[in-house]
Amino acid sequence: MAAAQNAVLIFVGNQTRKTYSVSMYTADTAAYINRWALDTVAGTGSETYFRAPENLTLIDFSMTTGTTQTTMVMTENGAVRNGCVLSFVAHVSTNSNRPKLAIPFAAGSLIGAKTI
Repeated sequence: MAAAQNAVLIFVGNQTRKTYSVSMYTADTAAYINRWALDTVAGTGSETYFRAPENLTLIDFSMTTGTTQTTMVMTENGAVRNGCVLSFVAHVSTNSNRPKLAIPFAAGSLIGAKTI
């Protein structure tokens, strides 16, 4: 049974070193375009992307446990990023040893994710 969940993605500005904590919502169904919110918890009515305010690096992804879908692919400007498949299992919030990330995104990019 599908269970909608929220996640948090942590980006760091490459120039400013500012941290951006971005909420992501997934409906936990295959091919779902996940929803994003910067200043609140993401939900069904949130944007389908997060616009990078500067050159960013994705450094952490923390997913709430309980999803039936287990992976997502990162997108940039509507296109799938090669090599950017993230496992919900490896990045579950209760895992204190989540894999370290260093995925760069250019300023102005529309960052998104699609459940696969």
